[in-house]
Amino acid sequence: MSAVLTVKTLGSFSVRLGNTMISSDSARSQKVWRIFKRLITNRHKTVPIEALIETLWENDEPLDPQKSLYTLMSRLRKLLNADGEERNCILYQHNSYQWNPQIPINLDVADFENFIKQAETLHTDQEKMPLLKQALDLYDGDYLAESATEMWVIPITNYYKRLYLRSVIDLCDIYDRQGMMDEIIQLCGQALANEPFEEGLHERLIRTLFLNGETATAQQHYRRFIDLVHREFGAEPSEEFRAQFRGLWEHEAHQYDLEGIKRKLDGEITRSGAYFCTADIFNQIYLFDKRADERMKFPVFLALITIPIDHMDAQDSADMRFLKGAMITLRQILMRTLRRGDIVSQYSKNQFLLMLSAYHPKDAETALSRVKRMFISEYKDMEVEFQFSVAQIGNI
Repeated sequence: MSAVLTVKTLGSFSVRLGNTMISSDSARSQKVWRIFKRLITNRHKTVPIEALIETLWENDEPLDPQKSLYTLMSRLRKLLNADGEERNCILYQHNSYQWNPQIPINLDVADFENFIKQAETLHTDQEKMPLLKQALDLYDGDYLAESATEMWVIPITNYYKRLYLRSVIDLCDIYDRQGMMDEIIQLCGQALANEPFEEGLHERLIRTLFLNGETATAQQHYRRFIDLVHREFGAEPSEEFRAQFRGLWEHEAHQYDLEGIKRKLDGEITRSGAYFCTADIFNQIYLFDKRADERMKFPVFLALITIPIDHMDAQDSADMRFLKGAMITLRQILMRTLRRGDIVSQYSKNQFLLMLSAYHPKDAETALSRVKRMFISEYKDMEVEFQFSVAQIGNI
């Protein structure tokens, strides 16, 4: 059985023929592998000779560039046939070269993209999750990172970077729906190793740490990110980023009541001008508006659910683990019990804030009483409390 070419392009570049490494970063072979990178990147189409010459010699073009290109191409073909087997890896036609699509090749970036495309065709979180995890495991860093300054590489690098970041957020969203907070924290940490300045990842990580009861760690990460942006760019994080966490630590400091929350939200409504938000929040508002017709048939009520923690010790890991598990359980019950148009947000480590649609306040209270019964039944052998309050939006 003939050896298969295995090509790694994400994070670092290497080419193996079977178990033998045939690529090299020596100065003598750089131009040879630069040709290979251009051909493998454009493997589905031809690359004109002029484009390859421009790739190889931006400013110091030799006297006879076509002859020099031919010599380098011959060296590349020999390297790709280093095991003695003749492979016609590179085709020539109409003054252009192309990677032969008939040659089997294991290419990390192709697998990366295919896993993501497969996930997009599926419907359930359980089906999508393993494919997204496999895709993200392949992403060790930027595409052809050692060639990142070359003009032809930049748009390709940016394409795969966007695909990677979108897939990280998609997997975070799945973990979020499943109540897998620790997995979100781990995934964001891994993603930030690749994209240390991606504000959206820092925002997701800080908020998840906070909601996971790791307030001190969330605060430390928030301060570290501010220091990082200041040190590297001499600037501050965006106002939108800072607005996400303004008052967050105060939320932790004391427990809110529904009347106080309603006053705060009503105060936000009185602000004039347009509403500016992050892309993440814009997407969520769009999805909400798509569901809005279901809400317009009913009055809207604001509700606050609280799991009392007065008897808990914030320094006791067992108490905090219990609270975390109770909040995950409650969240799952809310998501499967409430109407499609209702909105649920974890407001603090022991409170959920809801927007409910119902004909009368008693209907909203009935829905929450049903949630309470389901929640209490999950902890029937343990002492756990559940409190809620309801107020109609627009009423004082």
